[in-house]
Amino acid sequence: MFKLLKILLISFCILTTTVAFGKSTHYFETTLVHMLSSECDRSCRTEIIESEVDLATILILKIVGKELQQKLIQLEKEVYD
Repeated sequence: MFKLLKILLISFCILTTTVAFGKSTHYFETTLVHMLSSECDRSCRTEIIESEVDLATILILKIVGKELQQKLIQLEKEVYD
């Protein structure tokens, strides 16, 4: 059950970051194959998942920050015009 949950989480990360942030599907295919191989143990999988989640979080926060900045600029123009 836990392995299925990990696979679903990884698949979700692959789909969301590939679409949203333009990573190549080849990168994620290679990463997924590596994670499911016998070369990658539990700590390896954990490290990969944590790095992908961290990167996705940082990119999402940057996008939210840019959106807020644009809205603040727009509000500032409305106030002073």
